Amino acid sequence: MVRHFLNPPNWFTSASIFCSVYAMTLLIGTPATPEILAKACLLVVFGGIFDMLDGRVARMTNRFTEFGVQLDSIADIISFGVAPALIVWAWSLHELGAPGAIVTFWWVLAAAFRLARFNVNTARGDWQLKGHSQGLTSTMGGGLLVTFAWVSNDYMEATLNPPPWVVATLVVFLGLAMVSSMPWRSFRDARENKMARRMLGVSLALCLAGAVTLHPSMWFGVGGLIYISLGFVDSIVTFLHFRRVGRNLPGDEEEEELAVLATEDGARL
Repeated sequence: MVRHFLNPPNWFTSASIFCSVYAMTLLIGTPATPEILAKACLLVVFGGIFDMLDGRVARMTNRFTEFGVQLDSIADIISFGVAPALIVWAWSLHELGAPGAIVTFWWVLAAAFRLARFNVNTARGDWQLKGHSQGLTSTMGGGLLVTFAWVSNDYMEATLNPPPWVVATLVVFLGLAMVSSMPWRSFRDARENKMARRMLGVSLALCLAGAVTLHPSMWFGVGGLIYISLGFVDSIVTFLHFRRVGRNLPGDEEEEELAVLATEDGARL
């Protein structure tokens, strides 16, 4: 076990867990003021940055391990499942009572199912559409949710005050996006795809402009708005393209085979 503690990529994964746990402790036993909520959201964003770095550090140091993969998956459910759910509950969903609690549970469940499917597909190599992920990633989903809460409680506190049902609708939509099979842009093909590089470059330029001219939090605010809008359009266009050319999305064949087997088993029973 000591060697896992000494493995550099695991330090970044542990830092991601620390940021998320710290964010949650800020909301326990204290009033969820805009200042506290903004700080908690920022901590989750930092957790996402550490989460992106651990894989890169593993490749740079050639210290990739199966233990690190499992640790990263556990960190993701904490950082982008439980922590964002607690933040939006403390911020807005608690006003809905029991329905708000159900929506909060839905977010954690969707993140858990998304991560479980990702682990299975990675092991079997089912999803082969480079540049897109199967469903919205838990990292992006949690990042979009806490960015919305952060901007609403910081830069746009005086102008953006969404009612609880709007927040609940966003949580449900992002959760559905995570567990869906719709392809969402991941930009992992940016080196080979000129269009992906242009999209990424323009998006980063707009994020920088928002951070410089408006507020530092708007780096993520503008980025989140671009990704959720253009990303949704790109997802639909890619999905329809595969359907138009008469091909299934990578991984759909496996789901269809499992569905047929389940039907056959049910018929035998």
